[in-house]
Amino acid sequence: MFKSIQYQLKLVENTDYRCNDNHGFKIGFFVTNSKPLQNIKDGTDVIYDEVITNTGQGYDVTTGKFKAPVQGLYFFTLTSLTHSQKIFATELKKNGKIVARNHATARGISDQMSATQSVVLHLNTNDIVNIKVLKTIPAHFSLMNVGQRSVVLEFS
Repeated sequence: MFKSIQYQLKLVENTDYRCNDNHGFKIGFFVTNSKPLQNIKDGTDVIYDEVITNTGQGYDVTTGKFKAPVQGLYFFTLTSLTHSQKIFATELKKNGKIVARNHATARGISDQMSATQSVVLHLNTNDIVNIKVLKTIPAHFSLMNVGQRSVVLEFS
């Protein structure tokens, strides 16, 4: 973990702490689900059906995957919400490899619970980032209200 943070800081230092807009090419997306997700199977891709912003057209609403249009440093944030006595856990993957996990756990409480995870990733052109339901959590949920959001800003 510490080496990952050091690497990310080095990437920022190497750009003299300035953002480069890749000659006017801007990238960013903001997506959500229009209704609660229920009975999601293990390993399923989370597909956000409501696109608020998709500058650069990196997010594919049919697959739920983000494909980096240019090389750069990207920032991802996702938030999950689950109801009382429920769990919703996800994995953020880069090219099929887990880079972060997010667990919204409301077991033992009588209210909803949210969880947020943020990561900074260096992506090459055409790298894929997506979110999957975490496989170690039971496959069936009686009610899941997922208010997930993903935001990507591109820095080079």
